[in-house]
Amino acid sequence: MRRNNIMKRIFAVILLMMSFFALVGCDSSDLPSLDFDVNSNEETNNDDANSNESTSTDENTNSDQNTNKEENMGNEENTNTGGNTGSEENTNTGGATNNENKDLASVDVFLVGDSTVCSFNDTSYYYPRYGYGTQMSNYLDDDATIVNLALSGRSSKSFLSESNYTTLSSGIGQGDYLVIGFGHNDEKGDDATRFTDPTLSKEDSSSFKYHLYEKYIKLAINAGATPILCTPVCRADSNDNYSGSSAHITSYGDYAQAIRDLGQETNTTVIDLTLKTKELYTELGYDKAIKYHAWTNSNSKSVDKTHLNIYGAKQVSYMFASELAKTNNSLAQYVLSGISAPTEAADLVVNPSYVEPTYSAPNLSSYNPGNNFATITSGWYGTAFGDTGGNPTNKGFFAKETSAGVFSVGQSGSANAGKITSGPEGIAFAFKQVSVAKNFTITADVAISTDGVSQAGFGLMLRDDVYLNQSSTDSSIVSNYVAAGMYMASSTTHIIYSRESSVLSAGDKTTTGYKTADTAQLKIERIGQVVNCTVIYKGTTYTKTYTDFDFVAIDNDYMYIGMYATRGTVAQFTNVDFEITGDAIAA
Repeated sequence: MRRNNIMKRIFAVILLMMSFFALVGCDSSDLPSLDFDVNSNEETNNDDANSNESTSTDENTNSDQNTNKEENMGNEENTNTGGNTGSEENTNTGGATNNENKDLASVDVFLVGDSTVCSFNDTSYYYPRYGYGTQMSNYLDDDATIVNLALSGRSSKSFLSESNYTTLSSGIGQGDYLVIGFGHNDEKGDDATRFTDPTLSKEDSSSFKYHLYEKYIKLAINAGATPILCTPVCRADSNDNYSGSSAHITSYGDYAQAIRDLGQETNTTVIDLTLKTKELYTELGYDKAIKYHAWTNSNSKSVDKTHLNIYGAKQVSYMFASELAKTNNSLAQYVLSGISAPTEAADLVVNPSYVEPTYSAPNLSSYNPGNNFATITSGWYGTAFGDTGGNPTNKGFFAKETSAGVFSVGQSGSANAGKITSGPEGIAFAFKQVSVAKNFTITADVAISTDGVSQAGFGLMLRDDVYLNQSSTDSSIVSNYVAAGMYMASSTTHIIYSRESSVLSAGDKTTTGYKTADTAQLKIERIGQVVNCTVIYKGTTYTKTYTDFDFVAIDNDYMYIGMYATRGTVAQFTNVDFEITGDAIAA
């Protein structure tokens, strides 16, 4: 393309000279000889070798004629991924961002990473969560198509088992790019499915470096694509202390430094978002830094110190693009010219659907339940709430401990009440209040003394909120939970299910309803951001893992774990065992 432009200019000059000599009466034979080889490189034997059309400058290392410079990674013989890894048609000049009138190839920019990169669908947050991958297209040319495969709660290790990794493997190709944004969840030493060690070499299969290099960097190289490593964004720190876990320096090691070192070892471009967010947050101070983060409600105390809001996502994407433009990576030429940082006035946006909650955590120390909700063991409580059809006691709801460790939970009476549906729900619930900072396990056996009907259900539940002393039906409660249990829809039984952002999501199902005398073994295990649910029913084991599930949309300090039943179902829970297993590592 550029060669053709030069040829056109040369011919234009010739025509002008011929016109001039014709005007002054010269013969064309008087013109000087202009011998040139149209197959030679355009930078040879012309006076324009230093113009913008020249490709012989030190910054450009992508032509076929130059394969020895470290910046050139665009030929098949060189698999080193440092700096510029573009194709031979890419004439990136070391970070120039004036891409007007450039003939850019259409490329895909694949993103992998965790919740700081991925998209969300928050409906109840004051400042909803956004990963920076959702805003990257604001700062790159339209010829660079963003393919955001990042998933919340994943590490460089656990992402490998996701279908999105398969999509990456099959979709990435010659000339594409892979932006790698892991770190937050590789730190989770309490979760073997996600933890990777930042101190070990890239040859050690348990290391952070190994997973980044073997599973992502080499994948990109082998596909003819260019990998780019990003260090993880800082967590907002109320003490403005970014020398520890807020900057990913943990008891297991320094995750950001491991990425920097890996970039040096493999000559892979590194965009240091840890450093950039640390510098910004330190300069601003905590009260201003949290403006970049998600808030569950309008009180700043509800801030999510890990996850960004749209303003923060734009800021980090801007940082990414600005830092990329300074490198010799060939993606730098796709950075738009004249980009500027987002502003609070224009980009900090309150969710238009946000409704200020009236909820406050229940005062359990003063709770005086009636007989239907009485318990024996300290720390256990009974209640019923939601769409109960009226006063829960009058409608036959109960959640009581009949003897130590034995709970009877459900609803009975002249008419069924309560329900589990895609809309409002009503349940009886025997529960414990647990700090969001704790890991725990609960197990129980359950026996059913009534046949199930449509919209009935039972099991173990972990939820965001709980309500006491409800005197009438409340159809507004559609809060978040996961259930290691069952509910019926017509004659189908759904096993292990959840509700998040008001949406009921069913799991496995059987084609028959549960019956009187049916039994099951139930378990919910919480490890940091991961919740594992297990139901053993009629000889079959059902399991489901929920990662980075939102249990703090309403109650920022506590979760509620226990046994539930509703709509004519009476369930007896025995061998109930609850155990705090340690402190939960933050997201």
